This record gives sequence, structure tokens and C-alpha cells, in this order.
Amino acid sequence: MTDEVSPKNPSEQKKGLEWGWVVAGTVVGVILMTFLFYIMSETFHTYYVPAFIGLLSFVIMGIIIGYKSEGYTVREPAIGGLLAMIIIIALFHYFFDYTPPLGQMISAPIAGFLLALLGGWVGEELQGTAERVKEMKINQKIGGLEWAWVIAGTVVGFILNNIFVFGLFVLLAYGVTGILVSLGVSFVITGYIVGYKSPGVTILEAALAGILGVVLNFFSLYFGFGADDIPVTYMIIGLIGGFVLSLFGGWVGEMVQKRVEAKAAGV
Repeated sequence: MTDEVSPKNPSEQKKGLEWGWVVAGTVVGVILMTFLFYIMSETFHTYYVPAFIGLLSFVIMGIIIGYKSEGYTVREPAIGGLLAMIIIIALFHYFFDYTPPLGQMISAPIAGFLLALLGGWVGEELQGTAERVKEMKINQKIGGLEWAWVIAGTVVGFILNNIFVFGLFVLLAYGVTGILVSLGVSFVITGYIVGYKSPGVTILEAALAGILGVVLNFFSLYFGFGADDIPVTYMIIGLIGGFVLSLFGGWVGEMVQKRVEAKAAGV
């Protein structure tokens, strides 16, 4: 058997590593984390926000590589994430005269590997056709829900939530209203992506992803920022808002998907 993907079976995973995508992942990982860390550091004078957004850049890198590459490539961005983190640690040491504690030097490459691996899987979900998804058996319904798309939507939503809130805050320096609006838009876009990219009808999956995204955001606020006094009313409003906005986005995505498919079929 050859390592190449068969033209008749585009979903077949290659045996060997695609080293070109490993290199691409490494380069993109280094550039993304360095850029985002620097931009966030200029605005937020705390270590957590730049580090947090910097780590999310590895998931973003994995999504890009998984989505753009042919075949099933989740190992490539994962290895790229590990190598990128090692290079970043070396850059801090040799150019900024900063050597992280031993624990961070060990855990950071592992984190880069795992986060990029997760991103690669999400990218493959976004890339996959209905035929590939069915053949790879990675999108089976459990309890009437396609949990692969719930998880993928949660990851995408969590990234968009934080990029929209922190990233747009850096660019626009808006207040509380602007933060809430941008956060709401990110949920709608998350639902749209799930509804449009997934085969079949996945509106409920989009809505559930919105709820889980809100839960992850509250966890990040609690453990990252030490916000242990969030009112229960805010949590309830957030959960309802995440559900409704993602549900709406999923519905819009499904409508657009149907129109595109109908147009392609000449209907």
C-alpha cells in the first residue's frame, strides 16, 4: 500500500506524517502566539490575559492546519504546537533573557501539543464532507445529538468569545455595552458555523455548544481572573443568551446550507 491518499477515497488517512504541515504548524504557532501575546501585553497589564490568548493561538493554529490540509491531519499540527512552544521558550531565553521555571518548561510544550491536537481535530470536523464523516465514524449520533459537532462548536465558540471580547477591546477600547454586543455576535457566528458546515440538521448542537461555551467562559473567569463573586443572575442570563443566540446562528447556517445545496443541485 502507498502512503498517498487514494483519489477514490479522499478521507483515508495517510500513514506517514506530512512534514510540510508540521513545519507550517510550527511557523504559524510561533507567529500567532508571539503576535497575540505582544498585542495583549500592550493593553492588559496582567500576565494571565496575554498567556491565555497566546495558548488559544495553538488551538487556532490546529484548526487552520486541520482545515486547510488534505487527508486527516491531526498529528501534524500537534507536533507543530510542541515544536512551536519549544522555539518560543528558546526565544524568551536567548533574546529576552528570561528562563521560565522548570515546571513551565515541561508543561508548556505538552500544552502546545494537546491544544494544537484539539484544534486539528476541530479543523478536520469543519473540513469534512458528509461522506468522509460517515466513513470515518467520528460523527455518530448519541442520544439524538451529534456530539462531535457539539464539542467542535464549543471549541470554536470559546475561541471566538475571547477573541471578540479581548481582541476587539484592544482595537476599539469599548465599554461594557460593546463587550456584551461583541460577545453576542460571537455566539451567533459560532452557531452559524456549526449549522452551515455540519452535514444534516444540527441546530440543537449549535445551541448546546453555546451553553457549554458560556460554562467554559465562567470557568476561565473563576480560575483565571479569580472572579469568584459572579452573581447567579449573570450566569443564568449568560446561559440563556448563549443558547438563544447560538440557536439562531445555527438556524441561519442551516438555511444558508440548504440554499447552497439547492443551487449546486440546480434546483
